[in-house]
Amino acid sequence: MLGGLTKDQAFHTVNDLGRFMAALHPQTRGLFSEVEKLIHLCLCLPVSIACSERSFSALRRLKTWLRSKVSQCRLTHMALLHVHKDILDDLNLQDVIGEFIHRTPEHKSTFGVCK
Repeated sequence: MLGGLTKDQAFHTVNDLGRFMAALHPQTRGLFSEVEKLIHLCLCLPVSIACSERSFSALRRLKTWLRSKVSQCRLTHMALLHVHKDILDDLNLQDVIGEFIHRTPEHKSTFGVCK
């Protein structure tokens, strides 16, 4: 029955199917209550746990390499930088250096002027 309603449309994502179901008349949608529940579940589930696994793997590598050399606070900051390296790659290093130097007078006197 659902195939007869959708033969004119192509669905490439679950979002497409969700929009189609939302546009249906409420009585027609009531016939497909289980399909609607399945769509809601698919839209709520995380796509993958690869991000968290990557984070744990990165932390394990960092801890192995820096175990005795770094404080816990610095290790946390380095782990965040490693996990979000795609964002870090987009930063302009000269802007970051300039902001750090101009933040306090001590930084300015120690590190000089950044161009």
